[in-house]
Amino acid sequence: MAVARARCLYCGAELPEDLVPARPPESPLATLMGSLASEDEASLHRVLIVLDLASAPAKSLKEALDMSAYEADLAARRGGFHLHRVLDPEMAEGEAERLRAAGMRVELLPEAEVRAPPLRALGGEQGADRLELRTEEGPLVLEHRQILLVVRGAIARQYQPTFKRRRVDVASLEEGFRVHFHRRWDPHPVEIDAGNFEFGSAVTGSSRLKLDAWVEGLGDDMPRDDGFRLLPPAFGVATAEAKSPLAAAASLRGTSRGSNANRDGESVILDNAQQFLFYSALRAALERRRVG
Repeated sequence: MAVARARCLYCGAELPEDLVPARPPESPLATLMGSLASEDEASLHRVLIVLDLASAPAKSLKEALDMSAYEADLAARRGGFHLHRVLDPEMAEGEAERLRAAGMRVELLPEAEVRAPPLRALGGEQGADRLELRTEEGPLVLEHRQILLVVRGAIARQYQPTFKRRRVDVASLEEGFRVHFHRRWDPHPVEIDAGNFEFGSAVTGSSRLKLDAWVEGLGDDMPRDDGFRLLPPAFGVATAEAKSPLAAAASLRGTSRGSNANRDGESVILDNAQQFLFYSALRAALERRRVG
């Protein structure tokens, strides 16, 4: 029998209630990402409970977070930061006290801190100790001493699965790559999208390798974070800017794949760019607390 549905897969008979798994609660990340597009005042006052799992033993995680032994062991091995809950301030304080009493290292972050949109850089070049960029708001000189943290990550993309086909389109989409330069005195990160950036000098290799070279050129003492690659993708509909290099190809394919296309005949493209934006903002908020 199949226990992932209310009826037997083979005979169609209803399954006993104790064999039908309850719908799992929505994850804190899904709750938060679902509200990022909302500007209601209530959500702007919520608090993120973030756990630092760097030295958390699996036994403590199992008891404090009500995890299975297997899940707790995986979380302890992975370490890093873990988004636990998104709550109103009073409830967040109470939950933080409980977790600290259980030996957890807890940080409380106002949700507003992870909502600052990025300043997109459209082009530029690297200088001796600075980046000379052309942004949506005009020219910007970004000096090394202004940078608090660099966050970079690959952006996964796929066509939207459909119920008729029950699978992702067989054609794979090119992976994206983004870098956020977080400044010490400005909550808005400077974002470079490798697929939508004009380098001042000729690029002999890939734009991703060029950006990596820029980041490494900042020096070994520059704080950087590459942890986004360890997270499973949380997909959402790609923005117009994110899918612009793929729009023409998707439009051509959409006419022959009507079940996976929107009303304009274009295939719907998903990516995890919003997840990267949240992850980057979260890491910058924590870094600001670390350096005071």
